[in-house]
Amino acid sequence: MRTPFWEYRPLSPWARRALIVLIAVTLILDSLFRATNGGATSVVSAVVTTSATVAVALFAWRPTIATLAVMAASIAAAITGVSDSLLAGAAIVGLVAFTCSPALTAVYAAVWVVWLIVVVAGHDATFQPLGAIVIAVLSLVSLLIGVAIRQQSERAKTLATQLEASEREVAEQLRHERDLIADELHDIVAHEITIVALHAAVLERTEDSSTRTQSQTAIREAAVQALTDIRRVLGMVRGEENLSPERVPAPDSLEGALAASVKELRNAGIDVQVDVPEEVRLPNAPLLALIRVIRESATNVLKHATGARHVSISLRVEHDWVHLRITDDSPPAHTAGLPSSGYGIVRLRERFRVFGGSFDARREPEGWVVSAALPLTA
Repeated sequence: MRTPFWEYRPLSPWARRALIVLIAVTLILDSLFRATNGGATSVVSAVVTTSATVAVALFAWRPTIATLAVMAASIAAAITGVSDSLLAGAAIVGLVAFTCSPALTAVYAAVWVVWLIVVVAGHDATFQPLGAIVIAVLSLVSLLIGVAIRQQSERAKTLATQLEASEREVAEQLRHERDLIADELHDIVAHEITIVALHAAVLERTEDSSTRTQSQTAIREAAVQALTDIRRVLGMVRGEENLSPERVPAPDSLEGALAASVKELRNAGIDVQVDVPEEVRLPNAPLLALIRVIRESATNVLKHATGARHVSISLRVEHDWVHLRITDDSPPAHTAGLPSSGYGIVRLRERFRVFGGSFDARREPEGWVVSAALPLTA
């Protein structure tokens, strides 16, 4: 990418301080030299040289302005035939190359070359052609050093930016993986543990052999499912693929999720009414999101709506949107006494927002109402 003409790279704080000290020492020594040489140098030479030296100090704040000021001093030196600061001008080429754009550096170098040619062509008795060659070589070396330092600095800055971007990407990946594991633990394992806890409470309260047998079966199936899901989550953490231990298959379709949730609710003595089209074809993303809603809603009915006697699950597809509605008739403030974090509802809202849909769970006078909608084109 082309660097703008007036763009500059500021010096570091320590470089600024070093430059200011160097300029101050140079001015002091130059003043002492001119004061002790018996007036051998002209006033014009003193003014031009001092102006150029002071202009170099501006590199500590605004390198572009400093470069323009030094070029103005160089032009004045070329017009007046002053050659005292040619060597300093050669050294400054590298500073300009480091701090300023390549275009401005080229302009400065051109001005300095013109100054050198004017001095050589002027046949100054104090300036030999060999000296011009030496100064030209020194200016080239200074330019190469300045360009090399600038490139190294830009490379270091680019690497630092890439490293920072990589660290952010790794942090984002870790956060995503943690969220994924948390989702799995909440949506699957916590669901099975809820069933275990509820049926364990049933065993404590009843002596009916049929009810106890039914609860014991539900506890055994839920425990096996929980252990299997924990193994799968651990396999996911370790990066294993195709982890398929012997187990009762988890519902991986809408019909499977509905059948499993209806069975769990009916085992808890809740009547379930399902209104779902016979053939529902959904993309993977909306399908997974709806399965999560069904499982989370079934778990919440068992945990927080133990007074419910009827649950209704309805799903319809219209105008390229799929709508899911789940209701119960639970009385207020009647729960199973199990702890709740609210994590599931929060994550469901986040998921549906990502897919451009909507999710809502609210308490109404007749019971809890869960409604979700997703575009089929998500």
